[in-house]
Amino acid sequence: MKKLYLIIIAVLGFMVVLNSCSKVTDVQTEPDHSIKLTFDTVRITQGTTQYLAAKNYHADQINWASSDTSIVKIDATGLITAFRAGIVLITAVHKTYAVSAKCVVIVGGNNISDTKVSDVSVGADGSIYAIGTDLVSPTGGFGIYKVVGNKLNKLPLCAGVRIAVGPDGKPWVVNKSNLVYRFRDSTSAWQLMPGTATDIGIGADGSAFIIGTDDVSPSGGKSISKWDGSNWVTMPECAGIHIAVDPHGIPYVANLSNVVYKYDGTRLWNPINGFLANDIGIGANGSVFASGAAAATSAVAKIDATGSWAAVSISTATAISISVKPDGSFVYIDGNGYLHLN
Repeated sequence: MKKLYLIIIAVLGFMVVLNSCSKVTDVQTEPDHSIKLTFDTVRITQGTTQYLAAKNYHADQINWASSDTSIVKIDATGLITAFRAGIVLITAVHKTYAVSAKCVVIVGGNNISDTKVSDVSVGADGSIYAIGTDLVSPTGGFGIYKVVGNKLNKLPLCAGVRIAVGPDGKPWVVNKSNLVYRFRDSTSAWQLMPGTATDIGIGADGSAFIIGTDDVSPSGGKSISKWDGSNWVTMPECAGIHIAVDPHGIPYVANLSNVVYKYDGTRLWNPINGFLANDIGIGANGSVFASGAAAATSAVAKIDATGSWAAVSISTATAISISVKPDGSFVYIDGNGYLHLN
């Protein structure tokens, strides 16, 4: 019997030890009240605005402050307004919890020579628009700018990665999520269009085409579709990565192999060999230009009167995007991201 008592006592002691251990590991942790901002760094041009938000709090739970309100002001909603070039620190402090977060705001001048861009398009009316390199939305992409003189004026309420301009001077954009938007006017702003795309082109006659999101050729790229007024209609027998449209509504594409193809108006696509292109632009007068791929013989080339590519001299070594004015002169973005209006 004594042995039985000893066993029971030992078991009870072991259970007490186990119970004590479980209490030690059952530690209550404080909830994470830290502020998580949408951006750690914001790049913006003077005269423009940008929202900064806390992902996990409503704006009215935060006190916002700018280190230099002569450069940047931020209001109670998190709206940043940039007044002049410079660098400031935005601080977000929670009104209840002892937590804060910071964001660096870099304000650049809105002169063309000061601001990097990534895509450019010219409309048949001469309007020039560009996609910036300032991230406006993680899902939308970068700022959209209209070129006025030597200035880049930011458009409101939208972001994109590729752009084309209609003959009415209003831009269409493809955003980072492959959604297509077109600018209506200052009141109704941007209209979401059907379908998804990776590039867009619009001719002087208003014909609109997109490069789609579905891969159809390992050497050609993605599908090509035309806007029929209510939806995108897939075109036959070709693929591409960038697109432009001539004044008669005929599309040209630069494909994944950097070959330019022209649609023959019925079904076939004909290659225009002799130049390796990464982008293509067509003016309202029918002038066709292309910017060269890495292995191209020149940075820019033009289709001449014989239908062949002819090298065009520019002041920079490379060009990454190109578009053409109504008079047949061209604009381009150089390899460093700066716009040249020529």
